[in-house]
Amino acid sequence: MKAITVHLQRFAPLYGWVNRLLRVDLSNGTISATPLDGYVPDYIGGRGVAARLAWDEYPEPVDPFAPESPLIIMTGALTGTRSPYSGRTSISGFSPQAYPYNWYTRANIGHHWGAELKRAGYDGILVTGASDTPVQLVIRDDEVTLAPADDLWGLDTYDTQEALRAQVSKEVRALVIGPAGERLSRIATIHTGTSSTAGQGGFGAVMGAKKLKAIAVVGSGTVPVHNPELMDGLLKVVAENIRAYRSVPNLSEQNRAMACDRGGRVRPFACTASCPTPCNRYYSDMPGVAYPERQWEGHWTCVGSIFRGIPAGGKVSTEGLFDWQLGTYAGLEMNVLSNRYGLNQWDIIMSMVPWLVRCQRAGLISEMNGMAMDWQNPHFWAMFLHAVGHRKGMGDALAEGGLRASLLLNLGTDLARRYYNSWGYGGHWDGHACYSNYLVFPYWIVSALQWSTDTRDPYSSSHGYVQNVMRWGPLGDHAGEPPISWDQMRGISERVYGTPDALDPYSGYKAKAYPAWYHDLRSVMKDSLPTDDQTFPLIYSVTSEDRFFRVQAPEPLGEVEGPAIDSQLFKVGTGIQWSEAEFQRAAERIYTVERAITVRHFGRTRAMDETTYDSYTYQENWANPLLEERYGLDREQFAPVTDEYYDLLGWDQRTGWPLPERLQALGIGELHAPMTEGALKASARVQLEAQS
Repeated sequence: MKAITVHLQRFAPLYGWVNRLLRVDLSNGTISATPLDGYVPDYIGGRGVAARLAWDEYPEPVDPFAPESPLIIMTGALTGTRSPYSGRTSISGFSPQAYPYNWYTRANIGHHWGAELKRAGYDGILVTGASDTPVQLVIRDDEVTLAPADDLWGLDTYDTQEALRAQVSKEVRALVIGPAGERLSRIATIHTGTSSTAGQGGFGAVMGAKKLKAIAVVGSGTVPVHNPELMDGLLKVVAENIRAYRSVPNLSEQNRAMACDRGGRVRPFACTASCPTPCNRYYSDMPGVAYPERQWEGHWTCVGSIFRGIPAGGKVSTEGLFDWQLGTYAGLEMNVLSNRYGLNQWDIIMSMVPWLVRCQRAGLISEMNGMAMDWQNPHFWAMFLHAVGHRKGMGDALAEGGLRASLLLNLGTDLARRYYNSWGYGGHWDGHACYSNYLVFPYWIVSALQWSTDTRDPYSSSHGYVQNVMRWGPLGDHAGEPPISWDQMRGISERVYGTPDALDPYSGYKAKAYPAWYHDLRSVMKDSLPTDDQTFPLIYSVTSEDRFFRVQAPEPLGEVEGPAIDSQLFKVGTGIQWSEAEFQRAAERIYTVERAITVRHFGRTRAMDETTYDSYTYQENWANPLLEERYGLDREQFAPVTDEYYDLLGWDQRTGWPLPERLQALGIGELHAPMTEGALKASARVQLEAQS
């Protein structure tokens, strides 16, 4: 194909938003722009605007690999500003990874790409269609080019970005796919930088199906802010309070140790733009183990760090599922390789490998592609990751994700289901399917509610309850010293959730619906504003006497309680003078639109939600030490909790559909008729598919 270049008009900018959506149809090469002001402020930005776009433009579901399948990439309302942790970007569409329904869902990615897109003058991109040959999208402010990418096709994610830096600009920021995305792996990711990924959803395969190798951006503008002085003031006081417990690591000792070992360097690293508390680690000049002739570099965070291994005899039992003891050098190497190939590390580490380990223990498998399955051997790991990323041998099935692979291979399917919670996603903060996140009864009841109504693993942006009750409370690893007492936890619970029972370790099924609902909406806020999931909502503190987070912000704001900071940032950034309740109402509107989409497309019901309960009915992984007994989900006790949860969401208790009166209250009453009409057609279609 020949390159196509257009120069696009701008629209009147808003505070926070730059008011321009880029639309690209790869089938015919059409490039255009439309204003965003019909979607904001009502849908905030990011995840919220994406959901309303999906509702408006996709009345029926689409096969994720079909040309008409959308890739919706949206920055948040404050992306590109100095709002803390605001660099993240939402990526949405119909998910290849989701199972058994390839329904609409979302992923999220950090680093600097989103801020660069905002500086180029776009709030987001809607990509449709598919090219016959590899292409790249290059954005330089108002100039947008759709160009051939034959020379990039076949490169991994690191080398693709390096080539773009040579071809486009040293300052370019790019979203790219690797070999896994090119081969339509359902666990293929979209990458920027070295380890920033849209990990869940399989959206790398959506780009691969479109033959879209990269979206490269160079922006030279700025993002207007309503009150930059107040924004800077909020950033300062929020950062000061967070640094009290989330400080930049001192890595001098580790650097000295590595210098005495095999070499290499490590430094603090921020995983997203406008991060005032960089807590990640960036490694460079690290000698390879499986590939000793190579030196590796990249930032290491979250699940990727488990490539080092977790000793079987640790404080919290992992049943030896991660006891591969690769160490820092080989562990980083596997982290880098999986990122280069564009593979979903969560699916591989937390679910696929535990399933294969259990299959080994059961005598069902002993080798892969002619090599002994030895998780202590970095050479096996390197072969394993390459095979999955390139669909070689058994890796062809594994590239479908562990759950689908178990079905394709007829290999330990019941064992695989043990590590896959629901909707095709590996366990995460559930106390049952995930063996790395220490979570005990009664707190996983909230997890069971959130998993049941989501379209994916909820915990890319909903750590606020399940992680933080364990992290901050007396049962966990104590983010603050001295640890928060149970009396303080109950006091915080009263403030945030309206009752001390929500955080009480003896409360059982009481008071769990409200925190699930609360953090569903907080998840939307984080993905739409955006903010950082590991810190927001700001609830706990190490500096206040009662351990509740509050800051003394510049006048006229004065004292601001932690949970209100999200809405204050929105006001200061956009100039929209919403109250905290109005901001929360916008988040509820977004969550409800997402539900309406799945009802309309798949006839989603409460009965479908309840299929997730199977993952919680067996005994939990760990006993609450205060209760000294392991629990499984009691469906009879859980039913009224679900009723209460649906009431809070404004959904019918029987069907699970949003009620017309709640839709009206949220200003989206027009959704009811098409939602119910679509649901009736979808139910008939789903039944027919099940019979066939």
